[in-house]
Amino acid sequence: MKRTSCVYLLLGLALLLAGCSSVKQDQALQAPDAAYALTEVVKLASQSIDVNLFADTMLEVLLPPQTEHFLQMQEIPLFHDHLDVWRMQVLSAFRQVVVQLPSLVEASVSSIVWQDAEATLKEGNRSATTRLVTEQGTILAEQVRSMLQEALKTSDITWNLILDRYGIWQESTALWGREELPVVAAEPFEHLYSFFTTTYLDELGTQEERLRTTPVPKGSGSFLEIFQQDGRQ
Repeated sequence: MKRTSCVYLLLGLALLLAGCSSVKQDQALQAPDAAYALTEVVKLASQSIDVNLFADTMLEVLLPPQTEHFLQMQEIPLFHDHLDVWRMQVLSAFRQVVVQLPSLVEASVSSIVWQDAEATLKEGNRSATTRLVTEQGTILAEQVRSMLQEALKTSDITWNLILDRYGIWQESTALWGREELPVVAAEPFEHLYSFFTTTYLDELGTQEERLRTTPVPKGSGSFLEIFQQDGRQ
């Protein structure tokens, strides 16, 4: 009888020790799980961005500030036709870059070492995107700049034609004694680059927030579950 009791006692201790070991293992896995989730949510967010993100962007948004008066230039023959062509070329270039960005974002976020993953997880529903920009922003910016410059080459030709027509009209109006038009030599790239990157990163954060706050069935096995633990969402 005593021997049986000892056996049960030993089995109980073994189960207790196994349980403690399991808890320790779960705790040890906590940080890597958080780091994995932060990495994966940015990847998924970039893949979730609509390639037509910029499709409805109006001409006045794309024009550099120095050329806002172009919208009122009705007298120049075919001037607005060329502006419309330029707009479509710019939006096509934006779309090309958006299509390429998920692989670039994936490579960038995968290089982050999440030493404080749990803390980052609790900083907000856009914390992974914020960390990406903080740690990889400079490198990402250079890569996006290069991609955008290449994609905008066709629109650059049209822009130069627009400036040429505007310049001829400006000189002509001066000769006629009419009110002189302002000289324009603005290149649109910096304005377009700033608008593109700001809009894209804001959308990346929006998609991260959507993914982190959309309910996921408990036990689904999705990494997104970690964002909904302890009221994190």
